[in-house]
Amino acid sequence: MLGGLPRRASFIEQLRRERKNVLLVDTGDMLFSRPPAQGPYTKKMADLKTDLYMKTYNLMGYDAITPGELDLFFRVDNVLQMSKQAFFPFLAANLIDTKSGKPVFKPYLIKEMPGIKVGLLGLISRRYPLGPPEEKEKYSLADPIERAQKIVPQLKKKKCQVIAVLGHMEDDEKELLAKAVPGIHFILSGHNPNYYLQPMQANNSQIFVAGARGENLGKVDFLIEKKKLHSHYQLVALTSKYADHPQAQEMLNQYKTTLQELLRTSPQVGFRIRPKVAPRETAVLSAPSFVGERVCLDCHQQEYQSWLTTSHASAYQTLAQQGKSSDPTCLACHSTGYGESRNPPGISLENVQCEACHGAGEGHPEPRKSLLRISENQCLKCHNPSNSPKFNYADYLQKIRHQK
Repeated sequence: MLGGLPRRASFIEQLRRERKNVLLVDTGDMLFSRPPAQGPYTKKMADLKTDLYMKTYNLMGYDAITPGELDLFFRVDNVLQMSKQAFFPFLAANLIDTKSGKPVFKPYLIKEMPGIKVGLLGLISRRYPLGPPEEKEKYSLADPIERAQKIVPQLKKKKCQVIAVLGHMEDDEKELLAKAVPGIHFILSGHNPNYYLQPMQANNSQIFVAGARGENLGKVDFLIEKKKLHSHYQLVALTSKYADHPQAQEMLNQYKTTLQELLRTSPQVGFRIRPKVAPRETAVLSAPSFVGERVCLDCHQQEYQSWLTTSHASAYQTLAQQGKSSDPTCLACHSTGYGESRNPPGISLENVQCEACHGAGEGHPEPRKSLLRISENQCLKCHNPSNSPKFNYADYLQKIRHQK
């Protein structure tokens, strides 16, 4: 969550004042909360977000990051460039360059602190897609358990008293990892949008899950006393209790300004000019365009008036009020067809309009152009645990059901 960066920086600054020794790590999916809509400016917008994250993470003094599959969706090559902006290493022991057979990033990091040596190991699940299809021959993911079985003994030989895995993987995979690889003390979880107030236990490992979007931070205090490791975990909610860090806020403001300039100066794209007559042998079926809610109003006045009473009708305004109307991650759910190449110019697609749920309306009401019926899966694209933790399909459906 971009808006949480200044608060996170404020909390970390306070933490550093209270503690002499602090290790800061991130377990991935920084750039996106879901695969981004592809368009001609997706790369530019992702580059701006990359620059923001690396500047703020450098400011906060992070020690290591393990990228997630949504970061790698941006292309492994781009994440490599991203890592060169960082003052800290990216860790991924099982992300392999196919040609050389070596890890793309550092497999592990050893941090020496007064009286204690900590080994940090990065692992990524093989269940997730690895970047775009064109990179599949260039990079691959090795089995994370097999990699851990080789590296953890090395960390022990290097006299690491604490071994922590930055694991971007599913809950069951983390439990299997803890059972298969003795000697892992902590597994710091990425990917899971939920959070747990208490650590999960597997074998002799503690698994910490702090959720997604940077709304919470997982804080682990640990010490070794008489060769025994003691630890205490706390989930810290980044509420308004923590004032925005001025430098981080300035970086965020600059990001928003630059992004707004990009969106304002970018020409409209994706307007398909169709030939008036196409030879039968070359005619191609193309996806319908969006037409906008005003076209729907012509025939569906009662449904339109009903829609106006719902939160969907003011979804874009809630972003504008929070200063997030230029954030592509938010726009994907607070507008209609954002990032689609078939958005025609001159039509406002702000808010969650009819076509966001029922599909693009071009060609309707021709007999062959029926609109989509709404299923729970359609809602879950935006009402996921991260964005809408209290979502209940039956209850929410009643709030948007058209009155007849």
